[in-house]
Amino acid sequence: MLDQAVGDLELSVRHKDESSYEHAIGSIWEAAQQAPQSDLDAALVRIAALLGEMPVDAVGRLPVLGGALVELGASPRPLVPMIVTGLIDTLRRVGTFIETWPKGEERPDFTGDDYDNTVRVLSRVHSEQDAHSVAFAWYAVGAWSAPAIAVLQHAEVRTDLPNRDALTELVDRLGPLREDLGFLVELLAVLDNEPFVVLHRASGQGYELTVSGVSGNFQLQTLLAATLIGPEGDGLIAGTPPDPVWVAAATDGDLTPPDGISGQFNLVDHSGSWIWGEGRPADIPVLDGRRVVLLEPQPYPRRWSPGRLFERMRPTVQLDRILPSVEVAAWLTRLSEEP
Repeated sequence: MLDQAVGDLELSVRHKDESSYEHAIGSIWEAAQQAPQSDLDAALVRIAALLGEMPVDAVGRLPVLGGALVELGASPRPLVPMIVTGLIDTLRRVGTFIETWPKGEERPDFTGDDYDNTVRVLSRVHSEQDAHSVAFAWYAVGAWSAPAIAVLQHAEVRTDLPNRDALTELVDRLGPLREDLGFLVELLAVLDNEPFVVLHRASGQGYELTVSGVSGNFQLQTLLAATLIGPEGDGLIAGTPPDPVWVAAATDGDLTPPDGISGQFNLVDHSGSWIWGEGRPADIPVLDGRRVVLLEPQPYPRRWSPGRLFERMRPTVQLDRILPSVEVAAWLTRLSEEP
C-alpha cells in the first residue's frame, strides 16, 4: 500500500495534478502507520528525491510528511539535504520580509489568514512577484521547521549537518522574532561528542566524560547523577542514585514522572557561577577545550519536569576516565585561582 501511494504521489507531481498530489500525501500517511521500517525507508528516499526536484514554494505538505515518516522510524539521512536547503531558502526570504516590512504596519502572525493583505503591503517595497515570494516564505516556515526538528533529534544528522553555519546563523538571528523557531534554536545548540570534566570537591573525585544529545541542564544534572553516583570503591560518588523513573524521563521513557524529578547537586562552572537548570550545556563555559562542572551540595531542594525537552532525542553521558587524585587536586587548585 505504501509503495503504491508513493507511486501515486510521483505521478501527481509529473502531471502537476494538485488535487491528486494532496490526496496522495494523505494516502501515504495512512499507509505508513502500519508499514515496517524497510518500507518507510524506501518511501522516504523517493519523497526526498521529489523534494529535490520541486521548487521550494511548490512542495506544500510534503516536507512535513517526510518529517512524520522519520518520527515513525524511517532513517532521516535521505531527507536532510532537502530540508536544510528548503529551510535556508525560506528563512533568507523571511529575513527580507522582516527587513523590508514597512514601518508603522502591524506585522502579521504566521497563520496565513492574511496572505493577500501581506502581499499588498509588501508590494509597496517589492515587485509583485517578489512580494509574493517573500510573503509566502513568512507563512511557510512551519512546513520546513517541523521536519527539521524531526531529523535533528538524530545524532548522526546533527554531527554531519550540511550548511550548519548558514542555518544556525539564520535561526539564531530570526529566532527572537519568530517564536515558532524556538525548538530549532535549541536543537542547533545541542552538543555532541563534547568533552567534560566533572569534579566533586567534597569527595575529591573527578571524571572525564563525553556528553551528546543533552538539551538542557536539568537533564544534564539527572544524567550526571545517574552516571557518577555509585560505590566509592569503584571511584564513584557515594549517595543515592536518581530514581530510575527520573533517568528514564531524561533518556527514553515517559517525559513527565507523576511527582516530578528531584535534583541531587548544584552545578557550578569553572568560574564559580551557578549553572542554571533552565540553561543548556552549550552555555557552560569552556576551559582548555573542556566544559568544567563542579558538583556542589544543593542550597535548597529543586524539582522539575519534564525530564528532557525532545522526546525522540537520545542522550548519552559516557564516563571515559576516573581522574587520579593528583589531577583532581590540580584542577581544584586551578579553579580556586580563576578570577
